[in-house]
Amino acid sequence: MSGVVLGFGPESRSRSGLNLAARLARSTDDSLVLCCVVQDSYDTPTLRDGHDVGAEWRTYLTETAREAIAEARAELPDDVAVTEVVRSGRSVPAALAEEGARRGADLLVVGSASVGSVGRISLGSTSDRLVHSSQVPVALAPRGYPVGDRLTRIVLAVEPTRGDVALAPKVRALAERLGAEIEVVTFGVRPSRRSALGALADQGVYDAWRAQVRETHDEVRAALSSGDHPVPVSGAGLVTGERWSSALDGVEWADGDLLVVGSSRHSQVASVFLGSTATRILRHSPVPAVVLPRR
Repeated sequence: MSGVVLGFGPESRSRSGLNLAARLARSTDDSLVLCCVVQDSYDTPTLRDGHDVGAEWRTYLTETAREAIAEARAELPDDVAVTEVVRSGRSVPAALAEEGARRGADLLVVGSASVGSVGRISLGSTSDRLVHSSQVPVALAPRGYPVGDRLTRIVLAVEPTRGDVALAPKVRALAERLGAEIEVVTFGVRPSRRSALGALADQGVYDAWRAQVRETHDEVRAALSSGDHPVPVSGAGLVTGERWSSALDGVEWADGDLLVVGSSRHSQVASVFLGSTATRILRHSPVPAVVLPRR
């Protein structure tokens, strides 16, 4: 059983996922699995002038993957225990998800896509598929995420519903392993007077929603503090902005922070599936994020 599995491709040059995986492994004292996945589109060997093209291509891909693993390992701190593995498959996300599930991993880590804003999470084809299908919690690193020490604070983003109280045991277990404190927050966009929600605000609906946020936070904090080994829990309350970007900027983020969100309540059983609110939060997060599957 391995705690942290880092998934990447043989041509990946970004080190954001590697840096996040190293910090997670150091924080939990777990080993780190470097899993390089090569896409294999050959179902059967193809012969050309007596040569097995499929086998030659697989050999080339495997050698490239091992070179990528060696480069990644050379950049890891000496105190991180490493296991190396090369996997192949027609679907890279499926191969990564299977590897994480097979090893009983606590976290499956991937970096951001090569496009997007530096310092923000950018979903690519692999990470987008994983956050909609993985049975293992998925950790996402922002572009340009730096080398650093241990992670020290979890910022748990909850929706104002009792459904998010069910996330508490997983979040508490993660905090215990990281040795981190927890801060509970709900992000929201302030309604404009010209919008439909703004009109409802005049009728007291927005005030009722804020009251529901407070009730949910009280329940979540109580659930987080109810374990045999309580972790420090605080509440940032409701953080709003005119846009999602300004709402996320309303938190005083620090090095060592980790954002945690739950998957959509409409997801498949034991799978990750992002809802629209979680997707907006992730895309504007300036810190790495973990998406927890609901059960």
